[in-house]
Amino acid sequence: MPTYREFREQVRRRKRKRALRRALIFVVVVAVVLAAAYGAIRLFGLPGADKSQSTAQSESTAQSTSQSQPVPESGSTSQSESTSQSQPAASLAAQGENAAWDTMQPLEKTLDQTVNSPDFRLLAVPENGQVDMKYFDRTAILGDSVSQGWNVFGTSDMKEHAFVCAYKNIGPSQVVNNEVADPGDGSGREPEAIFDTIINSNPKRLYILLGTNALVRNDDAAEQSYLAYYSQMLDKFREALGSEVAIYVQSVTPVRPGVSQPGLYRERIQRVNNELAKMAVEKGCYFINLHDVLADENGDLREDLAAADGVHLNEKAYPLLRDYLTTHTVYNPENPYLEGSPYYKAAE
Repeated sequence: MPTYREFREQVRRRKRKRALRRALIFVVVVAVVLAAAYGAIRLFGLPGADKSQSTAQSESTAQSTSQSQPVPESGSTSQSESTSQSQPAASLAAQGENAAWDTMQPLEKTLDQTVNSPDFRLLAVPENGQVDMKYFDRTAILGDSVSQGWNVFGTSDMKEHAFVCAYKNIGPSQVVNNEVADPGDGSGREPEAIFDTIINSNPKRLYILLGTNALVRNDDAAEQSYLAYYSQMLDKFREALGSEVAIYVQSVTPVRPGVSQPGLYRERIQRVNNELAKMAVEKGCYFINLHDVLADENGDLREDLAAADGVHLNEKAYPLLRDYLTTHTVYNPENPYLEGSPYYKAAE
């Protein structure tokens, strides 16, 4: 089955095929109109022709035209179909080998990797069936104090399956530098080297949620440093874990209006998420848009899901996050989809 990126390329390929078919139909229609106009000129431009001669000549012209041009009438369907089937081959021959039409051979990549300021919502993993919580048994979750909620609150069973590596006051730079940090309450572990802990857990997939600590300062240098370290962090994980491990980049979570940290506000978070989405796609990772479930109609953190500081999440948020993550995974035939899900397969 196709991966998420291959699925996007297939969608683009189908759109290109539909456009080609429309162009071919247009060419055939124009050819028919020109042929009919030419026949009319020949017919009505002959001087001294009586009605019977005109009729005979018209029939003769029509027969000649039907042999040389495709006419979409009931009596010439086979000729029209034959012409329309041969037309794509001629057009493709003019376009070259890379313009293969309706084939399974490799085509040129269609995903634009150089787009500026993409909308992070358009690059996010869509809803794609629902997996059982067993899916997270070989999953590592890397995050800061927002992700520590998986261990602190008992309203979600995520910590019973995933390996939660959440550390207070960290960002991408601490991961890149492999700093030692305390995984906090509910983990049952001692302080540990962040990067080494993730690699040694041998995960099948890795979910990352970092940003609220690195963006508290409201200046360009802090934002650029955060993005630079994030890019380096993804490269290090890819090199250490290999291409078989799926890496999910989760959007920086929204905050309530007027929080005390000056760097955490709606427009900046959305701008950063645009960059994270583009970065994830360029590096072969997947982007998860948590705003779908956490943000209100204004793009701010929902009031009913916000902790007292307006930045962290309360206990009600984590079951919603769990359900969102189980329904927004990239398709894999090995995923344990729930019965009733589009991709569910009964055990043999």
